[in-house]
Amino acid sequence: MSSLIFYSILGSIAYLTTVHILRYRRITLTVRKHIAKHPPSHNGENPSDYRGMTPAEAQKIIWVLEKAHDVSLFRTYGIESISKVLLKTGQLSKEINASRRYVDTAILIQTWVHVPITGPGSGLEELPRGADPRGAIAVARTNWLHSKYTISNDDYLYTLSLFILEPAKWVEKYEWRSFTPLERQAYFVFWSEIGRRMNIQTIPKTLEDLVEWCEEYEQRNMLPSQINKTVADLTTKLLLYHVPSFAQTFGRQAVAALCPERLNKSIMVPEPPAWVATLVYVALNLRKLFIRHLCLPRFSPLYYVPFDTTALGTGLCPVGVSVCPVSSKQNPGGGPVYRLHPFYANNAPWYMSPPSSLGQIGAGVLTALGLRNPKATPGPHFKSEGYRTEELGPVSFEKSGREAVLANAEAMYGGKISGPWAF
Repeated sequence: MSSLIFYSILGSIAYLTTVHILRYRRITLTVRKHIAKHPPSHNGENPSDYRGMTPAEAQKIIWVLEKAHDVSLFRTYGIESISKVLLKTGQLSKEINASRRYVDTAILIQTWVHVPITGPGSGLEELPRGADPRGAIAVARTNWLHSKYTISNDDYLYTLSLFILEPAKWVEKYEWRSFTPLERQAYFVFWSEIGRRMNIQTIPKTLEDLVEWCEEYEQRNMLPSQINKTVADLTTKLLLYHVPSFAQTFGRQAVAALCPERLNKSIMVPEPPAWVATLVYVALNLRKLFIRHLCLPRFSPLYYVPFDTTALGTGLCPVGVSVCPVSSKQNPGGGPVYRLHPFYANNAPWYMSPPSSLGQIGAGVLTALGLRNPKATPGPHFKSEGYRTEELGPVSFEKSGREAVLANAEAMYGGKISGPWAF
């Protein structure tokens, strides 16, 4: 018995040590490489200076970062001028439109975050052979959609600042490790370039200046408003898409517990009960400790949308691509051959392939247990044939703006877009 206890303790220590080494190995090596390439006296100014440190390549803490992006968008609803624009789009009042907007926004953001940046402003001297243009297409499509509405530069800049600042806050609170100073700077450099590609003006030159600007902007503009409340309520309904009706009240309180007091006041939401805030805090921190000490790192990150499509044109059918290059079978909706599918349903199952027989059984079980929205079944009404980046946005704009989007995308990409993503 004593030897069993001894070997159990020894095995536990070995496992915990292995988890620690493997979890920190990648970021440690990446920081060393960056410091060797850019000594402390030199601060990189281009995204390519942070190759391996940008969101596209360094951050393998995907779940919390995705939620941080969701919260960044949610936080903008505390600004009345931004909420007015969102209501004006008419995309929030109907569930089918609102859920598509939610998914399209997530796909656009995840695409330009994870596809390596190229072209002017990237710091690359030339366009890498075979570089993926979808990040540039996603930014260009976003630019075209935004051009349909009147949005002030300050509102653009505030939204940009949240995408720079909120992820670091969320990672520090709820993830197994915090950002390193280099990662914080990499986020600032990367998103600042995205902002320039969106023609956002007067972006602060340093991270510290951006923090100060953002705080001053919120103090002036994040004020209670019925318009803010309307937009926030509609969006909260989307966030709780799969939460059963009996748990909706708790779900809304949990969302409020994750929001800062200033935001809750601006969207006119009461502070959640102390026990709800405590429960949310404890649950997320238990998750943090569990992952930090007991979970081996993934061999590859679980991305929302497919990024490794290098096999296109080689006779292999990449995961997440709806049409096999071998058979050249057209997608059910016609149009361009190559269409993509998210790897999981972030909300409503937009662009998801119809489930297999086993998948249908699993979905039925989850629905019976109240853990899945019964409406969330992939099919033609959710465009199960997949998506094209240049078509994302409201249905009325799906086939519009192609020439303008292509011209803007090629200017950012740094060359002509050809191959499976040409349009």
